[in-house]
Amino acid sequence: MRGIPNHPVTCTRCGKGNGCPKDHLCHRCRLTGRPNPNKRFCWSIDVDDALRRVYRNARNRSELTRNLNQFQRASGFTRVVILSRAAMLGLSACIRRPWTGAEVETLQERLGELSKSEIARHLGRSYYSVKARIASMRLSSRISDGYSQQDVQQLFGVGANRVRLWITRGWLQMYKGRVTEKSLERFLRQHSEEYQLSRVDETWFKGMLFSSFGRPGGGTQDSGRRGLGFRATTFLADWREQPPKTKVNARLQ
Repeated sequence: MRGIPNHPVTCTRCGKGNGCPKDHLCHRCRLTGRPNPNKRFCWSIDVDDALRRVYRNARNRSELTRNLNQFQRASGFTRVVILSRAAMLGLSACIRRPWTGAEVETLQERLGELSKSEIARHLGRSYYSVKARIASMRLSSRISDGYSQQDVQQLFGVGANRVRLWITRGWLQMYKGRVTEKSLERFLRQHSEEYQLSRVDETWFKGMLFSSFGRPGGGTQDSGRRGLGFRATTFLADWREQPPKTKVNARLQ
């Protein structure tokens, strides 16, 4: 078999029985034992001792950052290589601050209103700490106020260029990077020539324009569909007071 000598012996390094009788090493151990001419960063005993002093002399995180910066400039190693070596030597230890009940409650209250970075600044935590906590609690971090541009594309069944055109013309107003619900409702009423009703999400369209759709007393989704005729008539009557000259209204009339 390829890679196995004709008369294998036990490898003196890994202990496997596929070693070569000549040097008593297997193929894997022989390759790992050879020096790598392309290796850029070579750690020695003196360099390891210097790295240990960097961590030993640091009293807080700020001093550790300054010491690591000096060590990086003096050694010429990259920061990733230095941190990896420190973890291998057991110098760096991640001390995680446990979440309190008040922090979890604040996270649940602000989730959907603020972004993960804003919540992290409010709690005094890192972005990745908040992200990991949200994932462990299986919560959604999607901001509920307003709509993203991708949401608008899916709701209207149009492309990204069409949505950007509506925003450029001022028909859709943006707040904190999201399309406001008020401007979207106004767009539905005033610019019906820009979209096709056959492509618009039906449930969302009814909920935006018909106030009683999906509410108690107004019927469920099925009953809302059965009573759609009266609300649609009322809506069209209000719309025709100032009818925009569009092909959609021509078909409806």
